[in-house]
Amino acid sequence: MNKSYLVKWGLILSTLTLTACGDTQEENVDSSAADGEETVLEDSSEENVEESPSVVTIEDAAGNTVEVPADPQAIAVFDNGQLDNLSTLGLADRVVLTASPNLPDHLSEYEDIEVAGSFFEIDLEVTNAAQPDLIIVAGRSSSAYDDLKDIAPTIDLSNDSTAYFDSIDNNLDRLGMIFGLEDEAEAIVSELETELEELRERAEASELTTLMAMYNEGSLSAYGPGSRFGVVHDAFGFTAVDEDIEESNHGMEISFEYVLEMDPDLLFVIDRTAAIGGDTSSQPIEENPVIQQTSAFQSDSIYYLSPAAWYLAEGGVGTFRIMMDEVGQALN
Repeated sequence: MNKSYLVKWGLILSTLTLTACGDTQEENVDSSAADGEETVLEDSSEENVEESPSVVTIEDAAGNTVEVPADPQAIAVFDNGQLDNLSTLGLADRVVLTASPNLPDHLSEYEDIEVAGSFFEIDLEVTNAAQPDLIIVAGRSSSAYDDLKDIAPTIDLSNDSTAYFDSIDNNLDRLGMIFGLEDEAEAIVSELETELEELRERAEASELTTLMAMYNEGSLSAYGPGSRFGVVHDAFGFTAVDEDIEESNHGMEISFEYVLEMDPDLLFVIDRTAAIGGDTSSQPIEENPVIQQTSAFQSDSIYYLSPAAWYLAEGGVGTFRIMMDEVGQALN
C-alpha cells in the first residue's frame, strides 16, 4: 500500500472522529437543556453573606453617644467595676491596660496587665502607646474622658450608686451590644436579679434596723438610703435606723454617741483606712467603750465589709455578689 493512500485514509478517520465528538457534546447540551438544568457556573465569591456591623453606636452612662468598633480586641479599662464585668463576660484576655496598681483579690487575673498611672491621673502617653481599640472609664477616671477620646473611642460606664442594680444591668447591656454577647449579658442579669430578690425578701422579713458607716482613721461617717452606700437599704432591703441621714459622697459625719443613740440592730462598717492603706493606728471601732454599749456590739452584730469590693470595685457583677454575701451573713 503506497504512502499517499495511507495519508488519505488517516485524514478521513480524523474527520469522522471530530464529527462524532461534536455530536456527543451537542447531545449532552441538548439533554441538559431538555432537563431544565442550568449550564452557567456560579461564582462562589458572589454568594449573599450578611456581614456583621463594624461599628456599634452606644449611649454611655454619662449620656455620650459614641461609635465604637464592634467586638474590639484591645481594651484599656480604667475602672475596677468594669474590669469585673469584662471578666464576668469572659473577656478578661482582651484587656491591655488598667489604672489599678492595687487590685482586689477577685480581680487578681489582671495583676500582670500594664498600668497607666492611676484612676485620678491617667498616663495618656502610655495609653496612646498601647493602641487600644476601646477605652472604658468610670467613676474616678471619668474626669480624663475628654483627653482619652482623642486617643481611641471612649465610653463612660460610671456606676450610679442610687440605682446600683439598674446601673449594673445597663452597663452589662452596653457591653453585650459591643461584643455581641447580648444573650450572655441578659442571662447574667437575670441570675443576679434572682439572687438579689432572695436577699431582699430575707432582709425585709428580719426587720433589723441597720446603720451603714465608714470608719476612717478613727472617725465615723454614716450613709443612708439614696446615698453612695445606700444600696444596703435601697437594693438589699435592710431597714435604715435613721431615715434623715444627709446624702453626701463622703457621708454624714457622726460620733460614737450618735451610734449609741440610734442603737441599730446591725452595724455595717467599711474601713476606708484599710482600703487605701492609710494610718491604721486607730483602734478598731468595737474597742470604743461607747460602741460597746450598743445592741449591735452586745449581740455580736458589727460586720466589717470588704473595703476592696465596696470602696474600690463598685459596679461589677462579682463585686455585687460579694456585697450580697457579706450583708447576708447578718441574716444567718
